[in-house]
Amino acid sequence: MSPEQEHGHGDDGAATRFLTLTAGAPATGGTFVARHEGRVVFVRGTAPGETVTAQLLEDPREQASARFWRAEAVDVLEAGLDRVPTVWPEAGTDGVGGAEWAHIALPAQRRIATEVLQDLLRRAYVTSYPLDDVQVEPAPHDVYGLGWRTRVRFAVDEDGRVGMRGWRSHEVRDVGENPLAAEAIRRLDLGSWTAPPGTEAVDAVAPSTGPASVVLIGRGLDPEAVEVPASWGDADVSVRTARGLVPLRGDGLVRERVGERLFAVSATGFWQVHRRAAELLSEVVAGVLRAPRGGSAWDLFGGVGLFAAVAAEQVGEDGQVITVEGNRRASVLAAENLQDLPQVSAATADVTDWVKAPRGGVDCVVLDPPRAGAGLELMGLLTRAVRRRIVYVSCEPSTLARDLAAAEKAGWSVVDLRAFDLFPHTHHIESVAVLEPVAR
Repeated sequence: MSPEQEHGHGDDGAATRFLTLTAGAPATGGTFVARHEGRVVFVRGTAPGETVTAQLLEDPREQASARFWRAEAVDVLEAGLDRVPTVWPEAGTDGVGGAEWAHIALPAQRRIATEVLQDLLRRAYVTSYPLDDVQVEPAPHDVYGLGWRTRVRFAVDEDGRVGMRGWRSHEVRDVGENPLAAEAIRRLDLGSWTAPPGTEAVDAVAPSTGPASVVLIGRGLDPEAVEVPASWGDADVSVRTARGLVPLRGDGLVRERVGERLFAVSATGFWQVHRRAAELLSEVVAGVLRAPRGGSAWDLFGGVGLFAAVAAEQVGEDGQVITVEGNRRASVLAAENLQDLPQVSAATADVTDWVKAPRGGVDCVVLDPPRAGAGLELMGLLTRAVRRRIVYVSCEPSTLARDLAAAEKAGWSVVDLRAFDLFPHTHHIESVAVLEPVAR
């Protein structure tokens, strides 16, 4: 590469997008920080300490005033110590998104994720818990970080080709062997199938019990035009259009077993993605919630009732548990899943609005919000309404850090904080934080 190319222009005077960069500290989003002539460049596909040729995603002439650039490594000039042969070649340069650390050794991935999490907590000024004690832990029995993803959304292009979108791209790319997906999803071999006209996406689910599920999604999709290929075996099949979910085979639900309890979940509804996540997080929440016998608990953003079942066991039949979920279908399923527990009731509502209503307080709360987090308003409401403990399950460390800092300002303290690698070969982290009020 010539010096002219490094500085942004080729021999014909046109701007080039290639730079030689050395990766430094990890950044949020799975990239690493590099610098070019004083400008920060966030680089995907590299690892700490290595030097790469990287391609800018935007024309540098059009981004001359930008505070930072984004780039993707296209060639490794000097490999770092953490680099290993990728577990998913199709997720490499100009490949599919969703496995940005597939070329980094698993122990190093967890070390890097720990650095990111600790840095976010420091930047948010979370001070009540020793941050050096926060370490990203592997999921139980997850040796290689493969075959864990039980829910995959595939994209479909205008020709009906099924794949996944590229990193920061709308183009649909081939997925190859898709090694992060559960075996039942890989057996569907969706990449060799042509979706019918009107299909915009395909959801594939491999539940812990029962057959796999396939949902074709498209506003203009005609359910009567869908032919189920023999290669899908006994998989349940549904079509979701603007009118709702239409089961073609099965009832549009999947069943997930956690311990002795079976949860019915909509085939397109939320459930923890890692095959061991629901079991692991239930055990962790059960160990830290400490809802008193005969007391009260709220399960916020409760989905189909996973953590409400944990709380119900702790408060007993003389206690009260309310699970609150904004999605009506999930809330109805929660009531059905927990109908044998008379101490549990399910409410369909916006969580913040529901907590805002006068309710007389509660002993303990477990909440599992989406990536946007609970938010400052809800955290303020909870710090005033909860008497004993808040257990916060988070899939996004940046919003978790913000919300924990807000709780500290309201007089609460972080007494426990664990993080888990439930998304191997990606930058995502699942955390469980425990808050208690400082003595008043």
